[in-house]
Amino acid sequence: MSDPHSLIATSRFHQRVTLDSICGELTVSFADIGSPTGPALLFLPGMFASRYLGIPLHPLAEHAGVRLLVVDRPGMGASTDVPPAQRIAAWTDLVPRLLAHLGIPRVSLVAHSAGTMYLLNTWAKCPELVNPVITFLAPWVDLEHSRVTTMQMARYVPTKAFTLWHHIPRFFVTQASPVLATSGALFNQLSSRSSNSTDGSDHSHPNAEDQAIERDAGISQKDLAELFRLAVPLMFNENTTGANSEALQCLRKSDGQYWGACSDYAECVQTIAAREASAETRVSVRAYFAASDAMVGERGKLYFQQCWQAPGLDAVDFVSETIEKTDHDTVMQLVKVWAEIFASVSGVGGNNV
Repeated sequence: MSDPHSLIATSRFHQRVTLDSICGELTVSFADIGSPTGPALLFLPGMFASRYLGIPLHPLAEHAGVRLLVVDRPGMGASTDVPPAQRIAAWTDLVPRLLAHLGIPRVSLVAHSAGTMYLLNTWAKCPELVNPVITFLAPWVDLEHSRVTTMQMARYVPTKAFTLWHHIPRFFVTQASPVLATSGALFNQLSSRSSNSTDGSDHSHPNAEDQAIERDAGISQKDLAELFRLAVPLMFNENTTGANSEALQCLRKSDGQYWGACSDYAECVQTIAAREASAETRVSVRAYFAASDAMVGERGKLYFQQCWQAPGLDAVDFVSETIEKTDHDTVMQLVKVWAEIFASVSGVGGNNV
């Protein structure tokens, strides 16, 4: 691996553009990662939706010949913030404008954690831009279905307190593993120190199969982990206030209650599947779940699977997998997982598809 500091500082990973939108002129910062001419994949990270969470994936994406886009959602990086109630609408309005600006006609989609609601809204509102290859990593689930106790307790935190939420991970990230900051998993660490959400997530000693995957992918798990370790703290040098609104969204508090087209996952999935079936399109949907997910839990996992396994989804090929020795955040930091995602996208074709 080349010098990681130079890699993270690559200018392609720190671009910005100002676009007209339904909310007026908005600046959007983003990273353009991997192969500049390969099939495009839009990655929607979790609560701290920063382009820095995609930068470590550059060696993998480049090796696979995939173009990976990661956009700072409103209030992250240099992206203009918008009120919680307008976040979904602003996002689905901006995505077509940004892709047109970049000359990308269609993208596949992958989301981690809270990025799930943005993926579903992008797919529902901008179907003409979405290739039928969809991936979820530790997908966020409404607390009404997951019923995770610590998350339900967080609902009782006064709304005003969330104006300070983004400062807390910034403090802890220099004292704990940076993975705690990528999707808001620090919520659980703060509310329940007995949590086992980070138990057993050491992949520093890969087995023979993992070693073969790493050789084929062109990067080791150790090197990928080092890139994440270096990249994650850097996002806190920029604006992260958007995470406050996303915390309200995840908890459905105050103005964050609006989830757009995916207010009910089951209904959203049925609507999308019916539309794809009418267009005679077969859709590949894959979900990767963590072995120990203290933010979504087993109930949330089961609910999400049931949404995609319900009757009437004949146009959808749904596959799910639980990755051993992972938690809510580390499941999206594995060479094995991303190698599979990029392989599924590489068969879609180039940017002219």
